Amino acid sequence: MTIQPPKPTSGLDLCYMPAADQLQLFRARKLSPVEVLQAQIARAEAVEPVVNALSHRFFDQALAEARQSEAIWMHRPDAARALEGITCAVKDEVSVNGQPNTNGSLIWKDQIADHDEVMITRLRAAGAIFHARTTTPEFSCAGTTETRLHGVTRNPWNPAYTCSGSSGGSAAALASGTTTLATGSDIGGSIRGPAGVCGVVGFKPPYGRVPVEPPFNLDWYCHNGPMAQTITDAALMQNVISGIHPQDIASLREKVTIPTEFGDLKGKRIAWSLDVGNGIVADEVAEQTALVVAALRDAGAVVEEVSLGWGERVRDACRFYLDHLFGAALKREAEAHPDLVCDYTAWYGARSGTTTAEQFLWSYEVAGEIYQTFGPMLEDYYAFLCPPYVTHEIRADQKPWERISLKGRDLDSDYDINMQAPFNMLSRLPVLSVPAGIARNGLPGGVQVVARAYDDARVFHVGHAIERALPWLDCAARRPMAGRT
Repeated sequence: MTIQPPKPTSGLDLCYMPAADQLQLFRARKLSPVEVLQAQIARAEAVEPVVNALSHRFFDQALAEARQSEAIWMHRPDAARALEGITCAVKDEVSVNGQPNTNGSLIWKDQIADHDEVMITRLRAAGAIFHARTTTPEFSCAGTTETRLHGVTRNPWNPAYTCSGSSGGSAAALASGTTTLATGSDIGGSIRGPAGVCGVVGFKPPYGRVPVEPPFNLDWYCHNGPMAQTITDAALMQNVISGIHPQDIASLREKVTIPTEFGDLKGKRIAWSLDVGNGIVADEVAEQTALVVAALRDAGAVVEEVSLGWGERVRDACRFYLDHLFGAALKREAEAHPDLVCDYTAWYGARSGTTTAEQFLWSYEVAGEIYQTFGPMLEDYYAFLCPPYVTHEIRADQKPWERISLKGRDLDSDYDINMQAPFNMLSRLPVLSVPAGIARNGLPGGVQVVARAYDDARVFHVGHAIERALPWLDCAARRPMAGRT
């Protein structure tokens, strides 16, 4: 028998109630989608002046849809869909018919989408409610979320620091309690970085698992994926948005359903490392990773530290690839609209012009080389763990050309601190960003869980074990300070 969760006694608890629990209470007629949305609207009024995660709000329309979902749960529960009445904030780079789709740019500030992208079509068909759009850096190209159009989006745990990018608004909204689910996209860590620094869950599916619009559906670094407050909720959303679509030639015909219940990890071998070629991590990052390692050992897993042997060349290969391909798109916009683009867009565009076809080819060669050892290792181990960033102390308005000092080393705030982009290079590997509590500096810590190619369920299995041992967002002590009641 399934035990129903208790109905929350406060609006703030509603804001952080997982979708899976909401659905149980909706079916039992003990909670309404209207109540949840009203609590999240009130929460947005309290935190948004500081956090600034929502670029557009559609609360009146969403309330009307929530009442429709309420009627279904009350009178026709058998007609309820997989995400009936669950709120989902949509990153402001994804087309939702009739809504603004600005990509965080003054160039597109008046653009209104004339169709739903595939991911949106599937979420809408599953009963999700799109009550808000979330902020993104211009054209989703930066590791912080700040634009001339929407301003600076800040980390709910400490507004001085970044929510990361490019799915920063989605992660900040989840951490703030202003949405239950959110969409994300990831071309160099843009789901996992924000999830990691905001203390929420983000999944980079294997390439092709979730359809993407052209032309970047053909870029194997590029992925759409779910973001949520819990592992189970991320799985529920992923199961809705995945699967082949005739408009995306790269989408996979195989349909994979992620389980929401798993057995223990007893005897499972898990590898971990603090170094994926960056060579340095902050003490807080090392400590939070150690907490996860200890928790998995307590859960019965055999957790072993490994040396990948990766160096700066891996980091450089990622940069050359993205500068040459993605950077070319930014260069086009910067040259066409020099007075409108953000300074970092122009900077990335200019850097694109310095890369060569030889460097682009070399990035492929390095990807093939590192997989020759990493692929077989993932066949020997159930999963691999590493942090998402070498430090989480990145200013909310940090520019990619600005430097960060860490343990006497001078780092750029772009690739030197990024431990996620190598897994866009190895794009067929599923990667789940999982929170690991709050570090001594008051900011969330987390890990990336990586599994062998196209074995999505493994990362969710490990994520569930971490979540059971190190829960988050489940009580006031493990929620951000911004607007806490």
